[in-house]
Amino acid sequence: MKSWFSSSVCALTTLATLVANVAAFSADGLVVYDPLVSDFSDNTTSTNITPDIATLISTLRDDLDINLHFKAYTDESLDLFVAGEPLYEHLVLLPSSKKAMHKATFNQHSLMSFINGNGNVLAVGGRDAVLPDDVRSFLNEVGIYPSPKGYRLTDHFNEHLTEDSFVNERILPKINNLSYDGAAALISNSENLFPLVRASATSFTAEDPASAPHISQDKTWTFGQQGYLAVSLQGLNNARLSWVGSSSLISPSLLSWTFQKKNVLKLQFATHHKADEPEFPNTTLYRFKDEVTYTIGVSELIDGNWAPYEVASAEDAIQLSFKMLDPYQRINLTPLGPAASTPDGALDSFVYSTTFTLPDQHGMFTFDLDYKRSGLTFLEDKKIVAVRHLANDEYKRSWDIPNSWVYIASSTLVVAAWLLFVFNFISIGNVDTKKKNA
Repeated sequence: MKSWFSSSVCALTTLATLVANVAAFSADGLVVYDPLVSDFSDNTTSTNITPDIATLISTLRDDLDINLHFKAYTDESLDLFVAGEPLYEHLVLLPSSKKAMHKATFNQHSLMSFINGNGNVLAVGGRDAVLPDDVRSFLNEVGIYPSPKGYRLTDHFNEHLTEDSFVNERILPKINNLSYDGAAALISNSENLFPLVRASATSFTAEDPASAPHISQDKTWTFGQQGYLAVSLQGLNNARLSWVGSSSLISPSLLSWTFQKKNVLKLQFATHHKADEPEFPNTTLYRFKDEVTYTIGVSELIDGNWAPYEVASAEDAIQLSFKMLDPYQRINLTPLGPAASTPDGALDSFVYSTTFTLPDQHGMFTFDLDYKRSGLTFLEDKKIVAVRHLANDEYKRSWDIPNSWVYIASSTLVVAAWLLFVFNFISIGNVDTKKKNA
């Protein structure tokens, strides 16, 4: 009996280890499609799909190692959650021939909950097929407003997208000689939105001339550079979303960024201590005008492994704010070099540090690291400390203050003069002994 129990425990432990290893290296992704546009009904092969969509599926499955699931917009089992927990880590929304989905469990609110639950989304638009209304409402909520079905970007002066159109090469590098045939979007001024491809100054988005030969303001969606052909968003929880107006803009770089395989940063450690007491890290009490050192280690995910992250330019410099309500200090951290985040570990992080003098103000302060750069994972670290004034026995003695020397000297001279006067009064002078003895 004991032997059987031990074998069962061993088997369960092995199974749990295998499951953990699989979960660590493979993520689940859901591809939602319309069978009339792209048919993945047998989950293995597909029909009537474009080469761009075929490349998208191949890249997700083979290069990014995502375990793909396929469901149609009309599938009754289409759902993103079970018992409030997300079923997938990634979501791909392909164009649809229909605007309505009529799914109570797959709508604008569930998509927003998916993003809030750290899910990543890729939405693919098009000219002849559009995303369903609930998906468009979801995109509108985050600040992306794609053009309606049948609208296309037109530019009578440029046959291909120009190099100036690609405005964020960290996420989407330039694609040479690309003839774009797709939709455009207006975007809000949210700082979490990253424009990727911008329309040229001579372009406009309007109904297809085949259906509307005369252009009017009511039938035009964008003018000039107010239109965008690809946009990404990164939430404060570092969940990522990308929208493209045509599948021709989908690239391995964009997919790697959207599904957290590229430009992913991690704060390995963050410590602070008095400059002369490194053996006491992360103390919660300082004295004003103390010299304090703040140190962090940052890693970047490269090919599935954590590697040191070194800032590439002054614009990407990491800053520290030491603030109460407003920052009293805002300092760039100095890069020191690679280091290991764990004892006897590999060099997996890059160390940044700074030493500064605390302000002449007591109260509750915060070491605030808030690193937000376009296309990179947001790093945030807040550590609250108390800064006290001097104790009664910590103030300088009067003789240690040069300005007090004149007052000390004056007091000393007064006392000396008084003693001299008393001595003189007592011991100096003629005494009339005859008159005294009479």
